Amino acid sequence: MKNIYYALLLLLCIGCNNIDKPREGDIIFQTVNNERTALLEHLSESPINHCGIVIMRDSSLYVLHVDQTVTLTPLHTFMRHGEKGEYTLMRATNNPVKIDYKKYMLANYDRQLRMGNNRYYNAELVYDIFKNDLGIELCQPRPVCEYHIDGIVEILQRCQIRPDQAIVTPADIYKSEKLKVYKTQEQANKEKKIKMKQNR
Repeated sequence: MKNIYYALLLLLCIGCNNIDKPREGDIIFQTVNNERTALLEHLSESPINHCGIVIMRDSSLYVLHVDQTVTLTPLHTFMRHGEKGEYTLMRATNNPVKIDYKKYMLANYDRQLRMGNNRYYNAELVYDIFKNDLGIELCQPRPVCEYHIDGIVEILQRCQIRPDQAIVTPADIYKSEKLKVYKTQEQANKEKKIKMKQNR
């Protein structure tokens, strides 16, 4: 009887949160602590400062994201990189997608946050792939001056980031009405506990 209860609870959890296994095209968000994300975190006034796209390669899941260059990291490794191991997975469409990730590989990190110059920062990579490859514009780029620039004007000047240039941040994408949360670390932990109890 107990096993039936936990099985039903697991199915309910899955149904309510529209959860299934991560798949290509999902976006993963997290908070990380490094120089490349600190500026975006300040501008957006949000702890959501890093993001990437789930990619299928050789039957395994990876995250395409920006480090020093655009790179692939195994999904479960990427999940652990977030602060306290926390992450949020979001999905824009239930239709299967295939992303030509190879054309983005090894492109350099864009310290100047300039869009459309074949160099990328984290949110720009996600934004460009969805807009150009999948035909989905997740959010509207905004001028830097519309973000929180108090206390970082000198940093912006040093990085040659103009007040009038348009950018997107991970927080902008995270708040997109075209995305739905379908799994967080907290939900994953709950599912794991239910499965463990079910198997006792």
